[in-house]
Parts: sequence; structure tokens; C-alpha cells
Amino acid sequence: MSKSFELPKDFLLGSATAATQIEGGDIYNNWYAWSLIGKVGNGESSITGADHYRRYVEDIELLSQLHQECYRMSIEWSRIEPKQGEWSADGVAHYRDEFQRLIQAGIKPLVTLHHFSCPQWFQEKGGWLSDNAVEDFIRFVDFSVKSFGDLVSEWCTINEPNVFANDSYMDGKYPPGSHGDIAAYMKVTKRLVISHLKSYKLIHKIRKEHGFKGETKVGFAHHLAIFEPFNSHPLAKLGRFLSDYLFHEIHMKGFVEGKLCFPLGFGYPEGKGIFCDFIGINYYSRHLFKASYNPGNLFATPLVDPSIGDAEKNDLGWEIYPEGLYKVCHRAWDRYKLPIYITENGIPDAKDEKREKYIVDHLYQIKLLLDEGVKVERYYHWSFLDNLEWNDGYGPRFGLVEVDYTTMKRKPRLSALRYAEICRTKKIQIRG
Repeated sequence: MSKSFELPKDFLLGSATAATQIEGGDIYNNWYAWSLIGKVGNGESSITGADHYRRYVEDIELLSQLHQECYRMSIEWSRIEPKQGEWSADGVAHYRDEFQRLIQAGIKPLVTLHHFSCPQWFQEKGGWLSDNAVEDFIRFVDFSVKSFGDLVSEWCTINEPNVFANDSYMDGKYPPGSHGDIAAYMKVTKRLVISHLKSYKLIHKIRKEHGFKGETKVGFAHHLAIFEPFNSHPLAKLGRFLSDYLFHEIHMKGFVEGKLCFPLGFGYPEGKGIFCDFIGINYYSRHLFKASYNPGNLFATPLVDPSIGDAEKNDLGWEIYPEGLYKVCHRAWDRYKLPIYITENGIPDAKDEKREKYIVDHLYQIKLLLDEGVKVERYYHWSFLDNLEWNDGYGPRFGLVEVDYTTMKRKPRLSALRYAEICRTKKIQIRG
């Protein structure tokens, strides 16, 4: 790697969060109910978060001080519709003020509509397995875009549909906590695909009909990991292929092309076309697949490369593999030639010993992509603040900004200050 490099002046750098993970105070959310029955690590609860809902003015000022140019956030469905059919004027007013303050600070918002969470009333109806799931979600999308569309022109419909379906219905980590329910995984995935396709058309329609200013951009955030066979064993290769198809491919084709692939179904439920104005990519790590004779594991078990040491892993034991970002971006670009936003990329690193290098190494991969003509336009670091890492609780520290969960005091880490300088200058110096 060269000692220094630059990114284009029009390349936007920022950070990302999700409402459930940072806001706190929401009793109508399914993750609050999930934490009440002890399903969050260490007996912790989403009710605290990072207290962002009350401290958002302070946090936006901090985003500005850190020279963030763009900010990906989600709106909490249960704040907008705490009870079915009851819309919250207070929730709308809160988010409108948040968007206005971001815009006044020169920070462009990208708003996610579904980031793993939902109102508890929706969960109690069966969640995404309910016959009315798509209808309920589209009603929320319609209300949200009409309420905020004059301020928000860029929308991310659904975050990591593959992770959501897997962790909710296969691994049991997220509500409703089902294990190995492949039929539910497929049914929910199909409904998420259809919800995105309908949302894509609806958001464009509403913003056009209302004459809202700004170019409408709608996409989704796809979790793309690197899957590779551990060795040349035929089952390792087969297992990698099957896992990649069911975890990456059926979502990509569904959300971008509008195509239902086997075993979700067949055809184009909302017609043929392209249903993304950008492809959001969440990238974190690489997984190797070791041969298994268990068809329930799709004939392979994922593992971390056993040859690497702790220096090449993050606090959760995931491999740090920057080259993977280059590969997953090429996977999307070579097929679709659509603009790419890196909607998440980050590291749990409580001691803040690896984060600066992690950011620089991944931005260097983006530099290589840009040099090859791959249209990567944004980088959102995960995360702006320390937050609730879902079922793992508050232990993992992904934040550029450290949060003292006793006092809720914010303190930018050294890596945040160095990232801020990158955001300001677009110049990256390689240290050491």
C-alpha cells in the first residue's frame, strides 16, 4: 500500500446507526419485549440504548464536529405507530426536527425504514409471518414518506434482510427466536422482497406526486460477506455454494431485479425492472466453510480462518479482511452497474487499537475500486455511537464515539478524530 492516498472530493464519508440500538425509552418495540424475557445479553435492555432520543441535538452537533457529511439512521416504526392504526404526532415531530437539524448542519440523511425491529403489536400478530405483514409495512412506509419526504430524499427500505431472516428464524437470536425453521426463513424472505419492491415504487410515486425536492433515491442494505471453502473438499465447496445462494443470491436478485428465485417462488411479482437506485453494502468479514455430512448445515460449517492471530480479529472474533470489501463491491457492480453505498463497515474494538487501521485499510480498497471505475459513492462507518449490539447487549464497542452507559457521556475516540480529518480533507495518511 502506498504511504498516502486521496478520495474524490465528491465522495461522501459519514457514519451509521439504527434506532433500536441507540435511542432508548421505547416500550412499544419488540426488542423491549424481547429484553423483558431475558433474551438480550447480560440481562440488558433496549430501554436504555445510548439515550439518543433525548440527546439527539447534542449528537448532531457531535456529528458536525466530526465532519460527517452523511448519516444513515433509521426511524423506529413503533415510535410512529405504537399501536396498530394509531399514528404518533410526537414521533413525527421528533424525527422531523432531527432531519431538519441534520440538514441545517450540512449532513445528508439516508433513512432506513426497517432495521431489524418492529412494533410489538406487529410481532404479536405473527410478525413477518402474518398474512397482513406486507400490507402493514407498506402502510407504515406510505405514512412515513408523506410525513418526511419533503426533508428526506434518500431511503433504505430494509436492512440486511438475509441477516434478519436468518437470526430470527434459523439461529433464534432475534424475536421470535425460532431455530432451524427453513420454511419460515423462505416465507419471510419472500415477503421482505415483495415489501421492498412495493416500497420502491411507492416512495418514488409519493415524492413525485407531492413535488418534493431533491432526487429520489431508494435502495436497500445487503449484508455481503466473503464465503470461501476451507479446503478443496467437495462438500466444503458445495456448502459454500448453497450458503451463498440462500444467504446472498436470492436476496440480491429479489431486491434488485424483482425476481423471485427458487425456493422463494418464480417470476416477477411487481414486474420486470431494476428496483434499486443504489445498492447498499454492509461488509464486515470473511467466513470459511468446512465440509460437513449434516444436510441441516448445508453440508458445511462456517469458521474463522484458524491460521490467523488475534491481531487479525476484532473483539467478537471475526476476521478482519479488508480485501473482502473490494470483492463484494465488484460482485454487485459487475452485475448491475448501479451506484454503491457502503452502508455499514466497522469493528468492535473497545480499546480503540485497531479501528483507525481498519478504516484506512477499507478506504484503500474503495480507492482501488474507484480507480477501476466502480461507482462507489458513499462510506458510512458503523457505528457513530457505541450501541446495543442486539442479542449481544452493550458489550461490543463499535462506536467512533465512546458512550459511558452510566452517565451517557459521549467521548470521541482517537480513531474518531482521525476519521474526522479524513472526512474533512479526503486525504489518508498511512501511519507506521
